[in-house]
Amino acid sequence: MFKQLRKANQNDYLLITATLILLVVFNLSLLSYVQGQQKAAERDQAQAPATGFSRTLKGEIKNALTLSTTLKELVLASDGKVDNFSTVAKDLLAENTAASNLQLAPKGKVTEIYPLKRK
Repeated sequence: MFKQLRKANQNDYLLITATLILLVVFNLSLLSYVQGQQKAAERDQAQAPATGFSRTLKGEIKNALTLSTTLKELVLASDGKVDNFSTVAKDLLAENTAASNLQLAPKGKVTEIYPLKRK
């Protein structure tokens, strides 16, 4: 009877030991996963300002290119002379905040500037 009890206890010890080993492995895996998630979150948080700046810069460049393209088309359509340049430039600057002034410079010579003085 004691041999059977002793054999049962050995099987119980093996089962308990295996269960404990599985729990330790599970906990270590879970800890590793959580730490990886935290590092990823910290990395994303650190990159957020750079990403925001990059998006802002991209938008500003796009606005500046839009202004340049619009002025180019104006100059090409009117042989370098744009009637009411001040009015056109004022409207363009109101829609695009990438620039604080516009200059008309056909053939590399500045012929018009809007605004003449900084506001």
